[in-house]
Amino acid sequence: MTLWFSQLKSKNVEARRKFLEELCAKPELRSLSTLKQALEDEDTEVRRLAAAGLAKLREAACLEPLLQAVRDREPEVQKAAIPGLKQFTGETPIEALRPLLRSHDAGVRGAAAQTLEALLWRPAQPEDEIWFFAAKGMFSRLPAFGSEAIPPLEVILDSGSYSQCVAALQALGQIEDSRVLRPILRALRSADPSVVVAAVHALADCAGPQAVQHLAGILTHRNGQVRMAAAEALGMVRAPGMAEPLRRLLKDELWEVRRAAAEALGRIQDPEAIEALTRSLDDKDADVREATAVSLGMLGDSRAIAALVMALKDGNSGVRRIASASLTRIDQKWSSSPEGRAALEDLKPALKDKDPDVRHFVGHLLSGVGTTPPTAPSAKEDELPGLDAQERRRKLAVGLFLAVLCDTDKDLRQAAAEALGLLGGSRAQAGLLRVVADPDPDVRHAAEKSLRGLAQVSGIGHFGNGAAGQAPKRD
Repeated sequence: MTLWFSQLKSKNVEARRKFLEELCAKPELRSLSTLKQALEDEDTEVRRLAAAGLAKLREAACLEPLLQAVRDREPEVQKAAIPGLKQFTGETPIEALRPLLRSHDAGVRGAAAQTLEALLWRPAQPEDEIWFFAAKGMFSRLPAFGSEAIPPLEVILDSGSYSQCVAALQALGQIEDSRVLRPILRALRSADPSVVVAAVHALADCAGPQAVQHLAGILTHRNGQVRMAAAEALGMVRAPGMAEPLRRLLKDELWEVRRAAAEALGRIQDPEAIEALTRSLDDKDADVREATAVSLGMLGDSRAIAALVMALKDGNSGVRRIASASLTRIDQKWSSSPEGRAALEDLKPALKDKDPDVRHFVGHLLSGVGTTPPTAPSAKEDELPGLDAQERRRKLAVGLFLAVLCDTDKDLRQAAAEALGLLGGSRAQAGLLRVVADPDPDVRHAAEKSLRGLAQVSGIGHFGNGAAGQAPKRD
């Protein structure tokens, strides 16, 4: 024993550490005094090894030194000692562990929560419950406590891992209290892009239109994922004042950012974006072109007709399909408009495109709107016999919009449901009946409204049954 104490008095820190490592590999009761003495060492690692050895002993006499260790100034020593308290009963270890739920060290908080749970402790007060959930990483439970959950979430942001910070920001975004802005705005300056992205989404969730001024600077962030998140958030809060910087993002080096900017410009209904968006229909990325076509349809400006008509020869089928839907959303009679007629003439060379899908699509369209003879290269001679040009256009439009009802974009599905209600016919009605179960409420509402409109016009019941002996119109 005397030899052990002399080892602890060595001026060589490495020698003291090595001695404790050997002693704590298989600690014995007779080493208790030595381990207690080691808790007074100036070296953190020596104290940590002593605490770990005491936690292994599982002796009643270890309680007091373990309580001393959990009060140590260094988190590493505390974390080594905390598991040792699981072996004791009564209020003493619980009262020592409860304050550690508020520690500024994530590891200490987690170890304290785990040990308290093993001791069958359950928080009796809301404040203890909040800190316990935070220490356990159960952040989704915290918004229900309102503003009282802000302090522990701030602690998480200051000391947690990046994944914990992201989850804490998601929770802050769900709390309706202006005091959440301070920690969220601080997180916008984080060096971790994942944390900044989470802060952007939280800001949009909790601040709404007030978030605009804080998000403006994020649009030029060096990280592309952050720029994308900022563009999405500005579209979500529909911030018209941010239209100009969003238009600049249409030239961003990352396609994800360009797509997000195009979507946002459509959502905020920026009328000055027509020119920039029509240029984006030539973007090298198909996803960007699709998002651009959607937004042009949402803007509903006839100035976009010519560019959308030319997008009908795009090599990507999704772009062609969405451009068709957007044209009809802008003007059901777009092919008869001056812009449409001029663009259709410019579209005719696409009948000789090297892509057979493009040739077929364009030929089918031109034949449907009556701008090419029935013998056009991509139109079938017996297609829709006996129908006039107007009816052929209607049938073509119905077919296009039925396809759009299956699109992953809810705005497109909503636009298609609205258009089918105007076009009418049994095929349109059958497609709308399928969409009344759409997961998006806006799409369901549009489908139901269209079905009601069809029922009023033709006397067809809401679920497709004939009313007053009338049969649905056949396509």
